[in-house]
Amino acid sequence: MKTKVACQYAIVRFTPYAETGEFANVGVVLACPEINYLQGQLAPLKRTLRITNFFQGLEARIYREAMKYVATEINRVENAVKREEIPAHFAFDSITRPREALVTFSHTRVILSESPEVTLKQLYDRFIERDFATKEYHEQILTKGVGKILSTARLKTYFDDRAVGDDTYNVKFPFVSTNPDVPQVVIKPLFLGHDEPNKIFEHGGTWVHRIARLKKHGLMPRHTLFAIDEPDATAGTAITKRIKAAREIRNELQDLDVQIVMSDDKNGLLSFAELARPTY
Repeated sequence: MKTKVACQYAIVRFTPYAETGEFANVGVVLACPEINYLQGQLAPLKRTLRITNFFQGLEARIYREAMKYVATEINRVENAVKREEIPAHFAFDSITRPREALVTFSHTRVILSESPEVTLKQLYDRFIERDFATKEYHEQILTKGVGKILSTARLKTYFDDRAVGDDTYNVKFPFVSTNPDVPQVVIKPLFLGHDEPNKIFEHGGTWVHRIARLKKHGLMPRHTLFAIDEPDATAGTAITKRIKAAREIRNELQDLDVQIVMSDDKNGLLSFAELARPTY
């Protein structure tokens, strides 16, 4: 069993407007004094969209310049620790000290680690990449929301979580109504609110492909609806590319005879779900 060592870490924060106290997590610095280890990981400079989306009106140049400066500082203390010119705990305290700047640091936190390199990556993925908030995570929330709407209207009992298709090709959907044994009404919540257009195309494109394959093989249900969560068109011009990507996916699904409603369109969702209610 590997020995765990106590480590300190702080989250690097970009805080362009001190007056509001708003910030975006942009990196992590980890120090393990017992083994004289200090390392930082910062968000790539080219990924400015999530910053400019959050801080409306902020020039990407300001963010990049601030990050270049802090990257240089972190790299300097990393090298000093590696050369054993200064101890890791001193370097960590120095780099994360409270300051009035565009880039600041959270309060120090403590964690036990078997591998500092692995721990640093895990912390970065959690606080910067938000790995817990995957498309699956978002769609689980959407699916629960749709399920609650159907339950309130006493329609959920007509739907099951099951696969549509045959032993050659099939796709699983969270809400499928059959009549009597053939899937007739299908509802799929789809998250298209990703922070990058490419992620929207990748995830949405997967479902366009699945629906196209079902349709090609004559396996598509008679009534198919996607309840979509996409970028807010009123949030500003900075997300124009994301909106266009989401709408492109939406149009491609509609071309495949899929009906579309927004995930918060309760009336539209229930109107469609009524198709699953028996007429006898």
